[in-house]
Amino acid sequence: MDEKTKKRLIHIRDATKVNKQHAEDYKRTSVERHKRAELQKKAEFYDNRSIDYRKHIRW
Repeated sequence: MDEKTKKRLIHIRDATKVNKQHAEDYKRTSVERHKRAELQKKAEFYDNRSIDYRKHIRW
């Protein structure tokens, strides 16, 4: 294997690792964001006691 091919394969390996890490980070942050949004929605609904949202929304 010549030097050029060796460098190319190393670059591909490193790029694959970085892309995989970015994908994992994106999934994790997406799940965390979704959980925070759900908590925020519930907090807003329960804090507004003048309107009874519970009969309109399924938890």
